[in-house]
Amino acid sequence: MRPRIYITTLLAAAVVTATVVGLASVTLARRPAPDRFVLERKLADAIARGQTVTLAGNVNEWMLRWNTAELMPAAPDVAIIGSSHSLSVGADDLGPLSAMNFSVSGSALPDHLVTTEILTARGLHPKHWVIFVDPWFFDADTDYGAWRLRSSDLLRIEERLEKSRPTPSHLFAGRVAAAASPSPAARFNLDPILLNADAWLNEHLLSVHVTDRTDLSAPVIRADGARRAVPDPQMTDLEAVRDLAVRQFVQKADRQRYGIYRRIDDTLWNLFAAWLRANRESGAQVWLVLPPYHPVIHPRIKSAPDSQLEAIESRVRTLAAELGITISGSYDPAKAGTPAAEFYDGDHLLEPGIKRLLAPIRQKLTESAGR
Repeated sequence: MRPRIYITTLLAAAVVTATVVGLASVTLARRPAPDRFVLERKLADAIARGQTVTLAGNVNEWMLRWNTAELMPAAPDVAIIGSSHSLSVGADDLGPLSAMNFSVSGSALPDHLVTTEILTARGLHPKHWVIFVDPWFFDADTDYGAWRLRSSDLLRIEERLEKSRPTPSHLFAGRVAAAASPSPAARFNLDPILLNADAWLNEHLLSVHVTDRTDLSAPVIRADGARRAVPDPQMTDLEAVRDLAVRQFVQKADRQRYGIYRRIDDTLWNLFAAWLRANRESGAQVWLVLPPYHPVIHPRIKSAPDSQLEAIESRVRTLAAELGITISGSYDPAKAGTPAAEFYDGDHLLEPGIKRLLAPIRQKLTESAGR
């Protein structure tokens, strides 16, 4: 074949290929975005059907919990809301009522508002809310941004909660940038094709491992949403845990984890208060839990510059009294009654500590179930 003919044929093939790929890309871009969280949906579906699943691979915890809220057939009697402090809490910790744990590691207030809105939109109204109040709820600079995956849900509940306020701030509405209309050139890329191909492969190839065992090396999530894993022997070594707690406090850059930040943000505080008030006005019981810190670091937290820990607890207790809400625990381990032996690091409790922390709530929920 002559070089000119070869080059002409090659160029023609390239033009045809580019045209076909471009048309396919533009066509797919016009369709609704494919589900990027197929594994999370499949796991949530199994949990919603009462199965225990193993967690392996890279799972987006937020989408797993939000998909569970969308797929569960009925409202649980008890909805558990929180971060890693409450991940392991299950129905057996709270008595005979049905429960679902929606906790997410490292989650913040807007993430919990999204969960609430998903349930509300489906007409699912838990009778009881057990909410672990993390001190970083009220730090305006702590915005992990996971809520952007479900920004429409957050904006909807923010609008509803702020209707009762004389001067609504619409904090998160202001953070949702208006999506710029992409130019034809911007749409002319491989992203839509790759996204759809990935979604198709995940839909047909990803599978969920259902199990009845809780002694596996991989963590599991039970039908009540509780995340359980085989404990590490070091988690019960008092000296190792003490050293870990100090090391975490000294080395961690995320000081908001300990309630150390510039100020309690009024907008976030008002959203939190409106959220609790709305749950109470709907007829639900609300139980607040203040997870304690290890005795070796709690004095350091209190004395740290910009520590908001005591101010947060004081404000939460005042609000709870106003709304008729019961509080269990305290950020202060002495007040919470949680000795060092019940921690496995600076701010997470072993099972005995969790049961001690939730004992007053368990008693009340058991009494409620017997009525």
